[in-house]
Amino acid sequence: MATIKATIFFEKRFWVGAFERTDKEGYAIARYIFGAEPSDVEVQEYVLNHFHELQFGEPKEISIQIQRMNPKRAQREVRREMEIVKRTSKPSTLAQDAMREEIEKKKKEKKGLSSAEKQARLEEQFSIKQKKKREKHRGH
Repeated sequence: MATIKATIFFEKRFWVGAFERTDKEGYAIARYIFGAEPSDVEVQEYVLNHFHELQFGEPKEISIQIQRMNPKRAQREVRREMEIVKRTSKPSTLAQDAMREEIEKKKKEKKGLSSAEKQARLEEQFSIKQKKKREKHRGH
């Protein structure tokens, strides 16, 4: 059995949908950029018709431990956390952390590919220069 949760939020200039999936494999997240603010009908249409196109990241093992605590203590801790959030930036959730990790991983992969392509291009240019140099001195 899999549980899927969709969260739509505004990030910089676009509306983004974060789709969280929890199943026997673990916890995975996928992102979809809607652009303009989507209506409920548009979100439902996307989930029904295009959900299979989402590219979820690698599933991660999660273990959630529910620990009972005194309600007043919980309320105090929530108040402290909210004050910290007000002073700092946005709160970080498990989904945002997972998305950030996926984005960083994709950046590193892309950077590795582009640096390899750049190196191959430079080697090819060097070999072309060497070939031209040899052709110039051939007749003398």
